[in-house]
Amino acid sequence: TGLEWIVGPDRNMNYAQAVQWVAGCNVVGGGWLMPTRQQLKTLYQKGVGECNMDPSFKTTGWGVWAEPRDSSSAWAFSFSTGNEYCSTRDDSHKLRAFGVRSRSR
Repeated sequence: TGLEWIVGPDRNMNYAQAVQWVAGCNVVGGGWLMPTRQQLKTLYQKGVGECNMDPSFKTTGWGVWAEPRDSSSAWAFSFSTGNEYCSTRDDSHKLRAFGVRSRSR
């Protein structure tokens, strides 16, 4: 896909915590961004690993935060169902942070 991924801490996070973690992530030179729903969808592989994604993505969460929707909600992607959904920014149940960036050539 031409993308590099980094998996955030394996703990429940609300949207603000996820944004803060991604913005502060300096691993391998930094430059990490919040993923879009479409980018997250490329990771979904039904029946693969424990959370329908490559097992190298070590997480026990079933949802990953994506882009904002409005001032009180944001998009997320469910690896349980393979669908995007909208949630309040205060929600944190089984939601995780992943960072994404373009792969250096």
